[in-house]
Amino acid sequence: SRLKLCRPRGSMSPVTGKTPAMRSILIYVLLAFLCHSPITDAWSVLVLGGSGFKGHYTTELLARSGHEVTVLSRGKTYWGVLKKLQGLGVQHWACNRTIDVDPKEGPRPGTSGLAACPQLIDTSEIAKSFDVVVDFSTKTLEQLKQAIRLLKGRVKFYIFLSTHAVYDVSKNTTHQEPMLYESDAQRPGKEVSPLERFQLKEKNLKGNELLECEEELMKNFNSGGFPFATLRTANVFGPRENTFRYLLLHLWIRAHLALRLPLHLDETMLETPISMTYTPDIAQAVARIIAKAMGDVCCEEDVHGEAFNLACEEAPNQWSLYNYIAEPMGLNYVETVEMSHNKSIVLYPEIVRGPLNTQKALEVLKWAPTDLQKAARSVARFYDRVMLDESKYKWERELMYGKFKKMLIDDGPRFVSWIRNFYDEKRKTELYDELDDEDEDEIILYRPSPRHKNKNKGKKGKGKETSRKKRKPASSEL
Repeated sequence: SRLKLCRPRGSMSPVTGKTPAMRSILIYVLLAFLCHSPITDAWSVLVLGGSGFKGHYTTELLARSGHEVTVLSRGKTYWGVLKKLQGLGVQHWACNRTIDVDPKEGPRPGTSGLAACPQLIDTSEIAKSFDVVVDFSTKTLEQLKQAIRLLKGRVKFYIFLSTHAVYDVSKNTTHQEPMLYESDAQRPGKEVSPLERFQLKEKNLKGNELLECEEELMKNFNSGGFPFATLRTANVFGPRENTFRYLLLHLWIRAHLALRLPLHLDETMLETPISMTYTPDIAQAVARIIAKAMGDVCCEEDVHGEAFNLACEEAPNQWSLYNYIAEPMGLNYVETVEMSHNKSIVLYPEIVRGPLNTQKALEVLKWAPTDLQKAARSVARFYDRVMLDESKYKWERELMYGKFKKMLIDDGPRFVSWIRNFYDEKRKTELYDELDDEDEDEIILYRPSPRHKNKNKGKKGKGKETSRKKRKPASSEL
């Protein structure tokens, strides 16, 4: 239809008071505008693990943008995410990606995992194909190999979600700077130095699996398979976390002064900078990669076979991170105590390597990470709504209380009691209707044209860990 519009034939009889010449000029101006306006076709996207903590904002952003989205996941109902996504028109394929292991024969990828999903093993001519697959759920090399085999010829581009744990099993000899670059994820092949590779593997088994997956995708691409890009996240945080790790820390900070339960500082990581990745920022990066891969923006080769680090620009240490989380609560300081590594309860960081340099994503993708302070405020608002609104999330709250009792042992029961009483009183005096969850999601998923920034180089979070006074953020962190 666009082709016909752009090639008008003959003259038109006047139906208004304008002369034919004037009407022709107006018509050609309008047609020229239509023909040169950017009209983007909808993408067909399969999101593996797209209803989970890391992936649900990506799924939501793609669906809200008018694309055809299918989610493949086990279908767990944390936070009502799956129901919400289906309300946006997202199709769900229920499937468990775990590959069974026979005690004698080993993994059985032919009969379990994705091979047990009827929609993916359909070999008919009408089997569904996709422009893009976004993979949040691959954990092992066997799972990735299975996905490559089943999706062969049915996908144009693949996006793999990895983490910066891959740097733990890399040689990291490309430079002497304190930050980690994408090019640092290098190690000798099995055929070159099997002993060195084995020694690196032992440093982080999860990181080894993910780096093997990245290497397998490159091998597949170089042998004529589908092109791909990798996103390496840091310590991921955001609303609707299924491990409740951030919520536990949020509530501990909320209660620690009243209960005299100081936050723990791992004495082996006092000055370790912590890279953090905000889940809506992952969604933004995925959308920008797809736009390039599909040719909607220049240039496809920018993302073929490439890896991109994703993290907030700020990289605080433990003490500074606690203050970032405390600030939206109106707390002027946090109480901390240094503990040995074996005795400390430290919910972040999960991965200590870093900080990540994100300059490549900033320049190539025009990606714009959310300021850590703003992200922390958004997450704090969400979890305060969770605690105040008794009409929703009862199961999640009870599960969180159980985790707290196990984590704090003797102090667990009085902690849970204090939290319940605190929000009961707050509920009586405060109508928390600033935003609802839908409003919040629309705001944090909205991204204006990004501004090019370069504030990564050499940045580390610093702070006097045992000080009770709250550190004033530097101007570069605001």
